[in-house]
This record gives sequence, structure tokens and C-alpha cells, in this order.
Amino acid sequence: MNLAFVVVAVSMHVLSSIFWAGTTFALSRSGGLGLQALRRPQMAAAAVAILSGIGLWALLHRGGHGNAEHALATGAAAALIAALVQFGLLRGERALRGQRVAAGLLAVAALCMAVARYV
Repeated sequence: MNLAFVVVAVSMHVLSSIFWAGTTFALSRSGGLGLQALRRPQMAAAAVAILSGIGLWALLHRGGHGNAEHALATGAAAALIAALVQFGLLRGERALRGQRVAAGLLAVAALCMAVARYV
């Protein structure tokens, strides 16, 4: 395993996830102000977060069935559902509702990722 590759993948995953979750939290609290301007950057960040997460799983957790992998899998599922809800509801009041639901799911994902090492 190439350490430089892992460092780059983790950096991409963490930074894109922070942007995705942070903008989602902000938009859900602001009543959707700026939603259209952030739609594409959010989608790009979500794609980078999900794809880098898949890569990290393949590198670091393939074949693992411990508590850490269960926590990470729960977080990954929450993030995938958040993306489907958030980007499946693209217009008007439904878009704001999607942001709010996604905010809760992304909070679950972040908590799962944070505790995975300790469970």
C-alpha cells in the first residue's frame, strides 16, 4: 500500500466531506438562501467524498467485518441516502426539505466515521 496515495485519498475524502456537510448544514439553516449557487459544488463534493470513500474502503477495510467496518458502513449508507435525497429533490420547497433531511443523515455519517476507530 502506497502511503502517499492513502494520504491523498484521505485528504480528498475529509475535505470534500467537510464542504458537502458544511454547506448542507448552512443551507438547511438559512432557508435555502444560496441553494442554486451551491448546487453543483455540493454535487461535486459529494461525488468526490463518495468515490474516495469507496477507494479507501477497498484499500483499508476490504474483507473486514469488525465493529469499525460496521460503523463505517452505517455512515456510508447514511451518506449515500443523503446524496439521493438531496440531489433527487432539485427545486423549490422540496429542495430545501432535501437539504434538511440530508443534513441529519450527514450528521449521522460524520458521527459514524468519527467513532469507527473506537468501537
